[in-house]
Amino acid sequence: MTFYILRHGDKEEGEFRNPDLPLNDQPISHMGQEQSHKLLDFFADREIAHIYVSAYQRTGQTIAPVAEHFDLLPIVDERLNEINIGAFEGGTPDEWAEKFPVVWQAYRARSSDFYFPEGESGGEALKRVVKFLDEKREQHGDENVIAVCHDGLLRALMCHVLGLPVYKRWGFRVDTCGITELEYEPEYGAWKLIRFNQTCY
Repeated sequence: MTFYILRHGDKEEGEFRNPDLPLNDQPISHMGQEQSHKLLDFFADREIAHIYVSAYQRTGQTIAPVAEHFDLLPIVDERLNEINIGAFEGGTPDEWAEKFPVVWQAYRARSSDFYFPEGESGGEALKRVVKFLDEKREQHGDENVIAVCHDGLLRALMCHVLGLPVYKRWGFRVDTCGITELEYEPEYGAWKLIRFNQTCY
């Protein structure tokens, strides 16, 4: 089984609030649309059986050209949502430092996991995306799957795959529409990293 995990495309600036979601729900920008069409260069000749996206509109918009090519309907799974940064959303570093000095120190130190006020920890977010990955591996057998998610969540997942503590996620960079490819090795019960953050633009 091969799992292709993507970050969404470039997003619009500004406020696009959705009352059902904790974080800003920006659509993809014109650049993001161009990036999404470039994904066809990578996926057109591959066999894709299922596509999953987060609840944020930019993930579905990103994969729309690929989904149309394969005649697949992307399925929303909230376990692919970005790490919930809670009260940090929309703030500035100065505001975070004033309102949440202990959390701000932990954020700056990046030497242990921590909870975002009114949000979640990196470890909590990692648990849900690993549960998603394990569930879909069992559900889809040898079929290939695309999942479109977000920067922080994907970096946390890389820590899991590589056996690193989740706070090490800060050491990875994921570009918009960056493609990560994982293959499951049943004989070892583990995922192998085939490619990380490959872009098509």
